[in-house]
Amino acid sequence: MKPTFRGLKELLLPLRPTRGSAAIARIRARALFQAPESALTKGGTLVDFLGQVSLFEDLTRRDLARVARIVHERDYSDGEYICEEGKPGAALFVVRRGVVEVVRRSASAPEVPLALLEPPASFEESAALATGAIRWFSVRARGPVSLLALGKSDLDALILNFPVLANKVLVRLAAIMAIRLQMLIDDEILRESEGQGEVKP
Repeated sequence: MKPTFRGLKELLLPLRPTRGSAAIARIRARALFQAPESALTKGGTLVDFLGQVSLFEDLTRRDLARVARIVHERDYSDGEYICEEGKPGAALFVVRRGVVEVVRRSASAPEVPLALLEPPASFEESAALATGAIRWFSVRARGPVSLLALGKSDLDALILNFPVLANKVLVRLAAIMAIRLQMLIDDEILRESEGQGEVKP
């Protein structure tokens, strides 16, 4: 099955493992990185690009210009880690150029690849809210990568200076996180029901 979600280049785990840690990791990868697909326009300005990101797709061009002024662009080299498993998130990231790989440590291997993300995928949304959640995955650059970062202080600045805009972003952020949580719950229920349906020899 081909991935049909914006910015998700490829899921690197089998789509339907029946049990074990690979199944759990696959479920989490799908829940965290899938978002509704729409056409991605190549090129254009930062404002044009932000309009294609799920988190900002409902904003007006004027609002997008305000967001463009507060996001930070960061470049990473091939193999460089953007965030690491076991550490709290520092910012929400959006892939602007290049490809990043999502990986997780495993008992049987140093790292298990979970997914490849390309523009305009976002990850670490909860970090913008400073929830202090510990990451269960790492993300590293696959070749040169350019990311946009939005931290809690940036979101606080929006809340202070543009409360209506900040409210739109927060509502959209809550909706994305709720959808991903529901996907995770649905996949976990499906996985458990498949496991109960197995006949043991």
